[in-house]
Amino acid sequence: MPTPTDTEAFIDALAAYAREALRTSGQTADYCTDALRIVSARNHLFAAAGQRPTDESEDIYALRDLYRIDEVTMDYVIDRQRLAAIARNYFHG
Repeated sequence: MPTPTDTEAFIDALAAYAREALRTSGQTADYCTDALRIVSARNHLFAAAGQRPTDESEDIYALRDLYRIDEVTMDYVIDRQRLAAIARNYFHG
């Protein structure tokens, strides 16, 4: 049975991958059309999925859907609540 530590580790790994993918795209989150695929949630394996919208049935998530605007700084930041919702798809029970 998954533990809260498993879920947090997945969220941290997904956040790190999304940050790096956005950085290498050279775009801001609001203009980025790149997506990622979750290959193995338990092993924290992710892959680039090209320029696609989110398709949860295919485990594909548009990078821009993983960010939100921070109300204080007005910068785009990882949306950890969104990542937690994604994690629940893999780590439930």
